[in-house]
Amino acid sequence: MAFTMENALFNKYELERLLGCGVFAKVYHARDIRDGQSIAIKVINKKRLNNNVNLMENIKREISIMHRLNHLHIVKLFEVLATKIKIYFVIEFVKGGELFAKVAKGQFGEDLSRKHFQQLISALSYCHSCSVYHRSLKLKNLLLDENGDLKVSDFGFLPVTEQIYPDGLLHTLCGTLESTNRILSSKMKK
Repeated sequence: MAFTMENALFNKYELERLLGCGVFAKVYHARDIRDGQSIAIKVINKKRLNNNVNLMENIKREISIMHRLNHLHIVKLFEVLATKIKIYFVIEFVKGGELFAKVAKGQFGEDLSRKHFQQLISALSYCHSCSVYHRSLKLKNLLLDENGDLKVSDFGFLPVTEQIYPDGLLHTLCGTLESTNRILSSKMKK
């Protein structure tokens, strides 16, 4: 389909290609039609949330927290837009892809591993200083930019200090939807 202002998302963004899919969202490479900048847009279909209040609260919390975070090694949220059926996160496009792909190809030496580990620790230390705890760190949520620097992404399961109970524990689920469902299923069987 040829690009026209009529098919521009909010008269601002041109969706180009699908980068990845999750249970609730798809992520697209896009261009800001005002300045040509590459960005990524995470599209959440509200119907997939099945009117689940907890999932909607997770999304609201993710938006709130991502707006607060500003660190060199954390993917930047530029804005959030919505329609009746979809939510759009306009985020920094991280050109290098997932760290998972690089590790799977065996493209890591000790020096590069040390560099990425230091960048990860810097990002996590910053998050913790803001009372934010990622809880879904995995190679697929660690991206590399065009300079080979690490960027932490996917803050969908973030708890905040207010969710820490008097026993010092977080009483919220975390991880991927599949692992959460396995935990809940095994508890139900007992």
